[in-house]
Amino acid sequence: MTTTFELRDYQRQCLEAIWAHYQAGVRRQLVCLPTGTGKTIVFANFPSFFRMRKRMLVLAHREELLCQAREKVMRANPHLRVEIEQGTQRASDDCDVVVASVPTLGRHDPKRLERLGPDNFYLVVVDEAHHAVAQTYHRVLDRLGVFEKDTPKLLVGFTATPKRGDKAGLDTIFESIVFSRNLPDMVDAGYLAPVAGFRVETEVDLSRVGKRMGDYVASQLSKAVNVAARNELVVQVCRERLADRQTLVFCVDVAHAKSLAATFERTGVPTACVTGEMPGEARREALAKFSRGEVQVLTNCMVLTEGYDESSVSGIVLARPTRSALLYTQMIGRGTRLHPGKEDVKVIDVVDVTRDNALATLPSLFGLSPNFDLEGNTTQRVQDALHWTQHNRPWVRADLATSMSDLRYRCQRINLLDLELPQELGGHVDFAWTAVAKDTYRLGLGKAESLVVASTILDRWEVALHSSSSPKILSLGKDARDAIRRAEQWVSEQRPTAVGLVRRDMRWRRAPASPKQLELLGKKGIDVPKGLTKGQASHLIAMIGRTNRTS
Repeated sequence: MTTTFELRDYQRQCLEAIWAHYQAGVRRQLVCLPTGTGKTIVFANFPSFFRMRKRMLVLAHREELLCQAREKVMRANPHLRVEIEQGTQRASDDCDVVVASVPTLGRHDPKRLERLGPDNFYLVVVDEAHHAVAQTYHRVLDRLGVFEKDTPKLLVGFTATPKRGDKAGLDTIFESIVFSRNLPDMVDAGYLAPVAGFRVETEVDLSRVGKRMGDYVASQLSKAVNVAARNELVVQVCRERLADRQTLVFCVDVAHAKSLAATFERTGVPTACVTGEMPGEARREALAKFSRGEVQVLTNCMVLTEGYDESSVSGIVLARPTRSALLYTQMIGRGTRLHPGKEDVKVIDVVDVTRDNALATLPSLFGLSPNFDLEGNTTQRVQDALHWTQHNRPWVRADLATSMSDLRYRCQRINLLDLELPQELGGHVDFAWTAVAKDTYRLGLGKAESLVVASTILDRWEVALHSSSSPKILSLGKDARDAIRRAEQWVSEQRPTAVGLVRRDMRWRRAPASPKQLELLGKKGIDVPKGLTKGQASHLIAMIGRTNRTS
């Protein structure tokens, strides 16, 4: 198989993974790649890579995405006819690749899809696949026959993150994630710009703002945050931290975007406001001025979250608080593309008062507490610190740290509470599980074995056996309790001799650590806290052994 132009290594690996899973019988696949890493380029190479003999259909929901997809597919396949099906635009019945609007095919005129001949499409792509659980998508995909048993058709969805704020799982559409790279991976590999973060706290209280589908109700949120004092604080911090950077400011609604734009303008910062209600020509002109540097700041509301690829953006202001990791990731992704002379992208998290600390923030994308203060550090530096912590202080709950200095402090001490049963599991487990990260629990079995239960990006919980060889997936649970129940049953049936070691109610676990345990920990340079029990010492020793085997 060959492609029409040179691909990055991970893009070729992605194509090969899709093909390998297809041969293994996986027909509905999901690919996760961060914004700016070339998802469109990957599927633009489908016709040549898969030596397409039938037709290909690309599904998207916005005009910008349709145009981008058509342009990339045409560049990769100059010999093919690539046409758009949207509104008044109609693709030819016999063109090779159709780039189609889902609203057009799924809602406006059901006969549009029939005219194109749905049975003739053997390659089906869903761009921004986190939207695929919507009824319009499901209606189109069902008519295409991708859910039929033993279908030869291949469905591949592409998304920057398969997490949806409303908890609607994509596993109802896709069978498996066949290839995935996350934002830290791509930054570390040099494919995306490093990200530095600042945290700005306000006195605005969001506790009375209603929630719908996992995020705040926009109308109520706007009333709470679109106030003069907060807007002035946003502008002040932006001028101090972002100086002359080309900056996008994400707002709640049109009124908020206009208010912030006016506040920037009053301080002498060249600013434009971009909204969905603007005429297309006026919006294109505003974006062109920003691209030329005539405008430094663009305020917008849900217009530039998808399909906007201006690589010169080096400042992002999250003036719109959100609980959605998906929306947050999309907003951050507008600034991570590489650009000549661009060293990094600086992100300002405007953090309001909440009761549950459920706001999505830059640190939360990296497995840290949403309250973590990067203090201007890049996420790469934080990742380096986390990597060191994982291999040198594996018992530290790094996800609970609130800053780099707090992480250093946690690495210098041992909190006995971190070595006890996690509070969220209390009363539901029989064995001595410990939390090693957010949504990740570990059970040491002795003899260089352990079980790890962790949340996956398809909203399932994975039970994996870790040993001297590669981890082995044992089962999947619907939630943490279900996965741990499965794991404990597996131990009882497959490792009965380990039950006495791992049961929480064993009397030996509460006894003081033995001299042999203390001696071993001392040789490893561990500052043993007073009151350490045999059970806690056993956990520390197992963690150290795991680190030595994997480092």
